[in-house]
Parts: sequence; C-alpha cells; structure tokens
Amino acid sequence: MRRKTKQREALFLAAAVAAGILAGCGSSGGTESSSAAQGTSAASPSAQTGSTETSASSSAGGEKVLTIGSGQATASGMDPVVDYDGWYALRYGIGQTLTRMNDDMSISGWLVNDDFSSNDDYTEWTFTIRDNVTFSNGTKLTADLAKASIENVFENGQRGPEYFTPSEITADGQTLTIKTENPEPIMPNKLADPLFTIIDTTVDNSNISTEGPISTGPFVMDSYDPTTKECVVVKNKNYWGGDVALDKIDFVYTEDQSAITMALQSGEFDAVYNLSMNDVGTFEDDPDYTVEKGTSGRTTIGFMNENKQLGDIVLREAILRSLDKETYCTNLLKGQYTPGITLLTSAADYGYDELKDPNSYDPDSAVKLLDDAGYKDVDGDGFREDPDGNPIDLDYVYYTGRPEQQIMVEATQAALAEIGIKITPDVQDTSVVMDRQKSGDYDMLCMSINMMNCGDPENQINTYFCEGGTYNATGYDSKEFNDLMKQVSVTADPTQRKDLVKQAEQVLLDDAVAIYYCYPSINFVMKKNVSNVYATPADFYWVDEKTDIS
Repeated sequence: MRRKTKQREALFLAAAVAAGILAGCGSSGGTESSSAAQGTSAASPSAQTGSTETSASSSAGGEKVLTIGSGQATASGMDPVVDYDGWYALRYGIGQTLTRMNDDMSISGWLVNDDFSSNDDYTEWTFTIRDNVTFSNGTKLTADLAKASIENVFENGQRGPEYFTPSEITADGQTLTIKTENPEPIMPNKLADPLFTIIDTTVDNSNISTEGPISTGPFVMDSYDPTTKECVVVKNKNYWGGDVALDKIDFVYTEDQSAITMALQSGEFDAVYNLSMNDVGTFEDDPDYTVEKGTSGRTTIGFMNENKQLGDIVLREAILRSLDKETYCTNLLKGQYTPGITLLTSAADYGYDELKDPNSYDPDSAVKLLDDAGYKDVDGDGFREDPDGNPIDLDYVYYTGRPEQQIMVEATQAALAEIGIKITPDVQDTSVVMDRQKSGDYDMLCMSINMMNCGDPENQINTYFCEGGTYNATGYDSKEFNDLMKQVSVTADPTQRKDLVKQAEQVLLDDAVAIYYCYPSINFVMKKNVSNVYATPADFYWVDEKTDIS
C-alpha cells in the first residue's frame, strides 16, 4: 500500500508539472496559480491514454477494483459523529442511515421501512427497522442497536442538538420510538443526515477514526492513511442488500485539480469526483468516458467575520456590491455554475427569484459607501485605511478541492482592489479551513456547503448562521433571524416552512452577512467501463452495491 501511495505522489507531481508547462504557468506556489487550479490540459483524454478499456485497477488477481480520485476527503477519520466525517462513511459505501434523501429531495426509508409515522404534535416518531439488515460483522440490526447508535451521536458528537433534542428513545424488537422535547415535523429528513450513520456501538470503537465503523453498507474500511487521506474499502461479505459487484474501491485524495485531470487521462483513476469546469467538456466529447452530472443543494459562500474589521456593515455592503457574480459564473466558471443571490440554491424553491438583494452588483455605490463612511487611502499605497486610520488587509481563507473557490477568491481580490480594499488569499488544506471556520480564525473564508443536504435547509442554517451554531464563528447574532429559525423548527406545513425560511434569508441579505457566489453542479467523470457511480443532489451517495467496472 505504501509503495502504491509513493507512486501516486510521483504521478501527481509529474502531472502537476506537466500541466503547469502545458498551460504556460510561470508563477510559483503550485496551487496558488489560477491556471493550475483550473486544470487546463492540452490534449484530449483519448489522445493521451488511447483505449481506456484496460484498467490496471481491475486486473489484480481477478479482483474487481475501482480507483476514484477526489479533491474531497475526510477531515480527521471515519467516525461519523466527528465534524462532517459521516459524509465519507456514506460516500465510501461504508455506512447507511435510517432514512435517505431521493433525487427529488424527498425522503424514504433505507434501514427502516417506509411506514414511519408521528403523533399529532410531532413529538413522537415511530420507525420499523428492516428485519433483514445486518452489520458488516454479521450482527443483526435491531431497534435497540439503532437506539444506541443515535444516542452515541448525542453522547460523543457535537452537532446533535442542532438537529433535535431527544427526551426518550425506546426500542421494542424492530420498533424504534423517538420522543423529543420540541415538535420535530421533519424528523425523517434529519435522520438522513450522515451524522446519524448507524454503527454497531457494542464493539470496541476506540480506534473508529482510523479503523472505520462497523456499519451496514456494501463496503467495509480496509485501510486509511491519515497523512495522505487515502482510504481503501473492500466488499462487505455480510451485506444485507444483495450481491456487491466490486471487491475493492481505492479512494485517493489530492486537491491539485491538474493532477486529478492528468491521473484520469493517464488511467491512474477510473473515476473522478467534481472535475474542474475547464475539463468537463473535454471528457463529455470523448466516447471513452462517461460524465454523470447532477444539481446539488450546494452554495459557495464567502463568510465574513464580524468580530474584526468586517463588523462594520458598510464595509461588508461595499464588498458585496463590488462582485460581478454573473460575469464570474459565465466567463470564469464556463457557465457551469448559477450566479448566487440567496443563501439557498436556485434549484430549490426558497426565494431565489423573489427575494430582494439590497447589495447587488454596483461598484460605484460601493465606492460612495466607503468614501462617505471615512474609508480613505491615507498613506497613498492604493488601499484604504478604516475610519480610525488602521490598514485593511483581509485574510481570505480557502481550499482548492473545489475548483470554483480559488477562482472566486482571486476574482474577489481583483474586484476589491478596484475600490481600494486589500485582500490576501490564504490557501489551506480542506481540514485546516474547516478548523479555522469553527474557530473564527479568519477575516473571510470560502466554503462550499450543501445547504439542502437532507432535502431541507433547517439544520445547515442553524449550524452556520444561528446563535450557538457549531460553525458560526462570525459573530453574527440576530434576534429576528434566530426567532424565525425557531419557528421553522416547529412548523410542519411545507408552505409555511418555506415562507419562514425565505423571511430568514431576507434578513441575512439585509444584514449583509455573507457572499453567495454561486450554486455548483456536481459531476463524476469516469471511464466508459465504469457504471453506477452517482452524482446526486444529496452529494453523499457516491457508490453502492451496484457500482461496477468491466
């Protein structure tokens, strides 16, 4: 395994160098170069690789092995209750949840039957665990074991209370009952979140981050390298859902977009998640590849930390009015993204076409705002100082695992320079960016967030924008906004919920809380002999028992 990783490191280095040469890239720093981040390549996939019928990944000893490359990886391991690591338990086919989100953002049973129900005031929900489900160690999943798994989220995780507060969880055979302190009208949605991945808590889980959970998915974790974040999963021989087509999947991580593209072209990868928008078209035109595209609930957000100089709403408003997001999406992002207006994606019915943006693109008014508020270039260096004479140099933290982020940060840097505001981009590994988002160690921070990850935005809004949210370190705290979201949490009627969410979104717009750059689509690009790798709105169902390579 280690020798294979070393080979990949050499391949990525060579690919990155080659991409830099082909693109005429002359700047230092690798990932800080725009051309490198956009993954520009000179030759078509078929011209470089010839036939993609033969795969080194699928030929070892008759085993069926798939290698997937991605700029996304778990932050710290595979414990579903830590940060967002549960996403990878699901993405890698290791774990499953009681319910799941469908492509139309509806919710159905997964480890439970579809006949779940609640009492009249939504404080008690009843679920029936499927009778044929087993963990990967052969243990049957009972309601009692499901109960223990959910309780583990609240005992050992951080984000559980942002979803619901259980007053009592009971188990009787295969019947699971969850009682809550407050009404929970969308409990089935919440249980579809990867945070609630069902694991066997009766086994020793002291090394769960590096050894993986005992769960119910079609694969089990074979190895995980915390340094490279490479993760290998193998067939779950006790899988309850039928035959598993693959013997093994190797998930390889690199945030270098050029390296990902070159590795797919060279045959090192059989499939790649979220290929750069500059390269997707090339593969779409090549018959040796299949491109799976999907809309997502994602919004690429620029968070602004109000605990520092951005506590002045005038400065935030001026920043927002300086950004021509429509042009960025059309030209820089090749029309692959929708320009952002509201917090929630245009793909969902939450006010994209009806809410009013008080800080839409208007650079002249941005200049006037700053002038009137006393932001002046005192020392003549081309950048303004704040009204107290302090220099402004806003640290903008981002990662390159999602290709649009570097482009948007650099476009922001250029646009704000035009109005005299200095931005210093600060590229970091994804896990570092997530840590800094939680701690508030930034002036600005770019992150792509699936705000509709359970088919409903309530929990993600609570996490990132409400008072006390795990990832709300910006200092934003609005009573009006918090009260609206509290109403959302206890409202069952879908129309009323949407109306309340729209009102909350309008408060965020009026308060100039964050930059909503764009709404990304997602893609998987794969060799034509790969099947059933998925790009879904949930963005955490990548593979299943049907995933195959021929």
